[in-house]
Amino acid sequence: MTTPRPQGGLSIERMCTLASVSRAGYYRHLQASAPRQEETYVRDAIQRIALANRFSYGYRRITWQLRREGLVVNHKRVLRLMGEDNLLCLRKGRSCRSRPRLVIAGRWCRTWPAALS
Repeated sequence: MTTPRPQGGLSIERMCTLASVSRAGYYRHLQASAPRQEETYVRDAIQRIALANRFSYGYRRITWQLRREGLVVNHKRVLRLMGEDNLLCLRKGRSCRSRPRLVIAGRWCRTWPAALS
């Protein structure tokens, strides 16, 4: 892992000893900041797509749109980020189908034998 030398000419080892921080902790912190920057970029892209389509796109269509734009993103990650930002669209309920009843109450003895034969 190559990192640019910090300004001022001090080495990372010297800066860590002056700040009483281990070098492993410094590098761990350095690596942890990169995913956060990527996540904010993905969040911005998700918000841009969701607001442009007035919340009619779900997480699957937004994932597809992000992949078309060149971002490699997992659908579960998009779902999590959209849930955290309250960008999930409302689900449409199923329409109820009313079907005619086959057996009329009170006259089952007339219709039952006909159904068996």
